[in-house]
Amino acid sequence: MWRRGSAWTALGRAVAFPGRRGWSLSQRYSSTGVTSQITGKRLASVAVGCLAFVSAGAVYDLMSQWVSKRIEEEWAEDWDEELADEEGAPKEMAAAFALARSLRYQRSNVGTRHLLFVRHAQPGEEAELSPLGLQQAELAAQRIFSQVGLSKYKVIFHAPSAEAKATADVIQKRLGKVLAKESDLLVEGVPMVPDPAPEQLQQLPKDVLFKDMVRAEGALRTHLVWSTQFSRFHWRPAGGPESTAEIVVGHGNQMRYVLCRALQLNPNVWSRFAAGHATVSWLEISSDGSVLLREFGGSGHLPPELRTYR
Repeated sequence: MWRRGSAWTALGRAVAFPGRRGWSLSQRYSSTGVTSQITGKRLASVAVGCLAFVSAGAVYDLMSQWVSKRIEEEWAEDWDEELADEEGAPKEMAAAFALARSLRYQRSNVGTRHLLFVRHAQPGEEAELSPLGLQQAELAAQRIFSQVGLSKYKVIFHAPSAEAKATADVIQKRLGKVLAKESDLLVEGVPMVPDPAPEQLQQLPKDVLFKDMVRAEGALRTHLVWSTQFSRFHWRPAGGPESTAEIVVGHGNQMRYVLCRALQLNPNVWSRFAAGHATVSWLEISSDGSVLLREFGGSGHLPPELRTYR
């Protein structure tokens, strides 16, 4: 829970970082430390707080410790209330939380939420998707349609990258009239140094890690916190005869981190999961607060010759 007067109290000024679309992780992190993106078309300049007296590296250390301490041996029944509580949150989180609120999908007569996390299809060198990636996206779209095509309430969120948008476009075309929203909080990054950590990740600047974690926590609140018409935030649906299908098309690191947090697992284990291109991870949230990962990295819709990872 965010606590007022703790070491999280933010001091300092806000600065904006330009977005760089279409960069790979190696491109983003191989040059300067300030290459992490939190902005896009809808928010050309989202302010990210910058401490005057505490370095971003120190804030990252505090933030990762705080996230890890929230992981308990027993299931925390009030986790939805904790995620919705923004009182006393540091200014560094304000922009991500504000964007999360604007993206929440609002329905109040729902008993079950189905969240389908789809990793983008294989990118192309001269196009958004490779020829193989187009086939992957088509088959993923068919699988999703067979599962949730008849659901009354559907929405698609996608990362700003060319490959994520192209994958989402294929899914949207297959589902028909369904709203698609671009989410800058789904930009790829390294939200937390995993354990065990590959050598290349151990060398990442902590200011870059800090911004990636801020964005990942914003994504968590976008796609896991439930917003009703009364502006009260609930992680669990309110209860009712309907169900929703929320399709999130993005990148592997962000999705694995969000799923670990949703399941109340220590998020530093995110790298121990692996999902290939155009695979589907299915999370189910019920009105009683139960959360069930029904499938992770599902690839049954893809024949062996169309399964790729890098």
